[in-house]
Amino acid sequence: MKALILVAGHGARLVPAIGETPKALLEIGGRSLLDRQIDLMTELGVERICLATGYHHEAFASRYGDRVDYRYNPFYRESNNIISFLFARDWVMDSDLVVCYGDLLYQPEVLEAALWSPAESALVIDRGRVEEGHALISLKGGNVAEIGRSIPVTSADARFVGIAKFAQRGISPLMQAIEAAVRAGKLGDYYLAGVERLIQEGHAVSPIDVTGCPWTEIDYPEDLDAARRDWA
Repeated sequence: MKALILVAGHGARLVPAIGETPKALLEIGGRSLLDRQIDLMTELGVERICLATGYHHEAFASRYGDRVDYRYNPFYRESNNIISFLFARDWVMDSDLVVCYGDLLYQPEVLEAALWSPAESALVIDRGRVEEGHALISLKGGNVAEIGRSIPVTSADARFVGIAKFAQRGISPLMQAIEAAVRAGKLGDYYLAGVERLIQEGHAVSPIDVTGCPWTEIDYPEDLDAARRDWA
């Protein structure tokens, strides 16, 4: 099992609160978001971890050294994590894979649910957190039917938690879908544009339901304030 953690972004919405610090290196209760993820992944048996970097790559490299692998996206200012995923293509192909955003806090059972999923492709979801402005999910027949920020809250069944799991056999179709999305001009999209294309091509993408398990994504200053209050 490998883990790819997406940390290339600048975190522009948080700049007034964090300055130039990369989001994933923000400290909550004396530990950075990324420290927490890497430590938990190691504890749960993830064999190799790669940071898909961009903004302040050197801050990650100096902090983690050879504890993790790196894939650098030089176009991080003009693109989104779909391009970071492409730069990690060589690294992700040979093992089952869990993919995580770098700005997450979660209890161990959230990651455990992803690691233990037998599905070829799966997204971790929360049915209790359907909130506008986030990646929402609609379900049909027990699978993910649609994912995106444009799904109306009234039509959504769940919110994407920011963690996905792909069995090795599912990674090649995923990469082909991501490449097709990029060729279609979706350089500024999340890698979920590739997952959406997978669904459109008839591949099953399963939900991993962690409703009720504590987790949070730090996108805005108020998220950071709440995390420092509730997760310290």
